[in-house]
Amino acid sequence: MIKCKNCFPQKGCWAQERAKIYGVDEYGEVKGEQNMMNEILQRGPITCAIAVTQELVNYTGGIFVDKSGRKELDHDISVNGWGEENGTKFWIVRNSWGSYWGEGGNFRLIRGVDNLGIESTCSWATPLDTWTKDVRNETKPHAEDAEPKLNLQANEQSTCQRISPKGMK
Repeated sequence: MIKCKNCFPQKGCWAQERAKIYGVDEYGEVKGEQNMMNEILQRGPITCAIAVTQELVNYTGGIFVDKSGRKELDHDISVNGWGEENGTKFWIVRNSWGSYWGEGGNFRLIRGVDNLGIESTCSWATPLDTWTKDVRNETKPHAEDAEPKLNLQANEQSTCQRISPKGMK
């Protein structure tokens, strides 16, 4: 059963009665510099696995070149494009570590040498069109999954206190 929930601070989480449904229409794997470039050009960003090193964690900018040779894949990233600077080819990569990291949450990684294993294990996908007909999950939530209501009531000192639904703090 699909059970989408919405959450809000100080209100908790509750099931959605008509949550939008998203899905994948087509998907596949791609590897190698030229195949990756073709896929990005045809369908947009791809997801690739990379090996993370301490040097990558400490990255602040520029074209990153790992010198350790590490290829144990342990992190997924999005490859959004490619470029070349002063004769050095690179991938444009979006990371998930926040905009404070790297170049606004992105980094540039040397391209064409499978650095950090980036050119060995990638995937692509196209979205399933669920928006044209506004496809939604029509599951009715159970009582315990319904949107919580918060009540404010006056006490003896004429101040308000919060009366929380069962199980909420």
